[in-house]
Amino acid sequence: MTIENRRLFQYLVKEVENTGLPREAIEEIVEIIGKNFEKYKKVSEDQLKMNEILRVVKESNDYKDSTDLHLLVSAPTKGETLNWDRERIKDALIKEAQLSDKEAEDIAFAVERKVLSSGIRTINVSLLRELVDNELFERGYQAKLKKQEVIGISTYNINQLIFSNTKENSNIKSNNPEAVNLGIAETILKQFALKEVFSPEIAEAHMKGSIHLHDLGYPVRAYCSAHSIEYIKKYGLRLDNLSTASTPARFASTLTGHINTFLASMQAYYAGALGLTYVNIFYAPYLEGKTDAELKQEAQYLIFSCSQNAFSRGGQTLFIDFNVHLGIPEYLENVPAIGPKGKYTGKTYKDYEEESQRFLKAMMDVWRDGDSDGKPFPFPKMNLHVDEKSFTDPKQKELLEYACKISSENGTPYFVFDRDKVNLSMCCRLRTNVTDKYVIEHPESMRFCGFQNVTVNLPQAAYRAGRTKRHDVEEVIKEIIKSMDVAAKAHLQKKEFIKKLMEPGRPMAQVGKNAADNRPYVNLDEASYIIGVIGLNECIKYINGRDLHEDEDTLKLGLKVISAMYLRAKELEKEVGFKIVLEETPAESTSLRLAKVDLKEYPESKDYVRGDIESGTVYYTNSVHLTADAPVDIIERIEKQGKFNNLIEAGCITHVFLGEQRPSPASIYALIKRTWENTSSAQIVISPEFTFCQDCNKVSAGYKRTINKPGLVKNVIENENKIWYQCPYCGFESEAFYKGSQDNVSLDDQYIICGDGTDGGCKKIIHQSIAEMMDSGSIKKV
Repeated sequence: MTIENRRLFQYLVKEVENTGLPREAIEEIVEIIGKNFEKYKKVSEDQLKMNEILRVVKESNDYKDSTDLHLLVSAPTKGETLNWDRERIKDALIKEAQLSDKEAEDIAFAVERKVLSSGIRTINVSLLRELVDNELFERGYQAKLKKQEVIGISTYNINQLIFSNTKENSNIKSNNPEAVNLGIAETILKQFALKEVFSPEIAEAHMKGSIHLHDLGYPVRAYCSAHSIEYIKKYGLRLDNLSTASTPARFASTLTGHINTFLASMQAYYAGALGLTYVNIFYAPYLEGKTDAELKQEAQYLIFSCSQNAFSRGGQTLFIDFNVHLGIPEYLENVPAIGPKGKYTGKTYKDYEEESQRFLKAMMDVWRDGDSDGKPFPFPKMNLHVDEKSFTDPKQKELLEYACKISSENGTPYFVFDRDKVNLSMCCRLRTNVTDKYVIEHPESMRFCGFQNVTVNLPQAAYRAGRTKRHDVEEVIKEIIKSMDVAAKAHLQKKEFIKKLMEPGRPMAQVGKNAADNRPYVNLDEASYIIGVIGLNECIKYINGRDLHEDEDTLKLGLKVISAMYLRAKELEKEVGFKIVLEETPAESTSLRLAKVDLKEYPESKDYVRGDIESGTVYYTNSVHLTADAPVDIIERIEKQGKFNNLIEAGCITHVFLGEQRPSPASIYALIKRTWENTSSAQIVISPEFTFCQDCNKVSAGYKRTINKPGLVKNVIENENKIWYQCPYCGFESEAFYKGSQDNVSLDDQYIICGDGTDGGCKKIIHQSIAEMMDSGSIKKV
């Protein structure tokens, strides 16, 4: 019997078996078919030549590598066109859906009947998979169906990603091809993570908003990290994703190039920030004998190059933190210094204090100047570490006062208070304390990983508790602890998944294996697993009807909630065997998402979410913060938010929003000193407002709502023939004759040119209805 006839015989046998006749009748019919089958040369031309007539555009996932998957030779996946073979359906069902041989055979036959009866001659594997899925669904194999599910994105949504711009990530400045790629990848990987990385319990908790899984679109990466320049200095560049290797740098400029390459390479393994420790200190051995001008040139190269790495993760600039110090911390004073070529210099870092302070001054000069348009650098961030000596050592105090001057001008410095001995900072506010003596003595091994961030939705926990006991804080705490337990399970599941990816040849192998210092670059057992908090203010307001800032009892209620979370985190550490810490969640989009989810599921939330419900721009107050518009002064805000900082180990920050105010450097210095001496605050940043002109790229202090509207005429001089004006585009101020004044031109048609007749200004034409302004009294004759 030929192969074709054998398959057709099997098909006929299966059809008979599916008739439901008694077993004896089925056996008799099959016996008759077997005896007579070969008598007929052509039972059915179509069926005998089925393998030649019906063809399948095949999908294959059984790759030795994923090259064919990426090539997409022919739609929709691997793209081979093959003859029809029912056995392939059966084999796939056994392999992917774990069906028994008989179950798989039954479904394969049923699908084959549907395909043959349709009369189609070529079938796409996507349609074939849908037919199989439908058969699984009709037979009640819902659990098996999940294994067969195709994760994808519709053509409509791809068009949306291509032709519109996302606002979800503020670090992606404009739509670009890489942003489109990231959008597609994230959309698919979020689905994958919820189905394959996390259990249904965790996925449901995320979708319902009781927790929020951060960076869900990056399931094959860790969250964020801090790295040591000493590692790069000592070992050079030798990474799996680089096709070439470099020996340790001989010059500071070469070291800067190595750092940029290293950070760009490391971004492939992390979803969040990349921090560098002790930047000015570890550069110092390369800077002996350099002039101030040469130091500034090195600082410019370092800061500008690190601020302009925008080629991956959607074309966003690398989120980089530079940790800089006013002096040499006591624990580094006697550590041997590594210099050019990765060699020890014979000195300790205490011997390089002068070079480190001069380089810090040069770096601060660059941060003060901003970019070519005067715009402050968003990255690399300036994390300036402050301790007791910062106020008593004359040189450190001088540098701190200069930092306060920069802060008053552009808000660049983040003031990090080192109340603990060894403190590393990165991301928006993430920090960790280093206690490993070996790492402190060998800073090339000083690195840190914040593995994952899972945020607990505090307001929703209050809503859930309120459905039984509205004003009972103990019930709210019980609900919060339930969410924390779910968050801990999410950490365990992601940890197990990433552990598999750290095996040789898999995506995270580079950071999972032993690094050049013979220690794993990322040790999953020593990483920090973060539980974030959001909306404490709204949570407490639901309980007692007041915001955190309104009275001391309400603030204490908030402290009680966070204290309970802190204690539960310590218990969870013992249960799961790794470090779990609380963090003030950087809630850019999380705050919006959780508020929107709660509005759907918990109608009572409409009385507590902030923002505009009608427009959909709703949010919860960030972490444990007082509301942004709370009528409290700066010191009160720092003191009250600082009370939580000892409980939130992974990171806290207090933003001092100034609006259009510009306090003096002396005032900021006094604020920093008072914060250090009288509060528990871990970190503060002075946040003024700026306006960036999109036409001339100039930066102006304050928020100018009319920046792109007609020019601002400040005064009319000399019988209205001359005016004093300020350009709305660049802020340039001067006096000028308005055009047409000598030609009896209507006042409504008059204009000036910014900077006309001077070396300044942007030379743009400014149209202004002077007559109308005079009538309104907004300008007066002189």
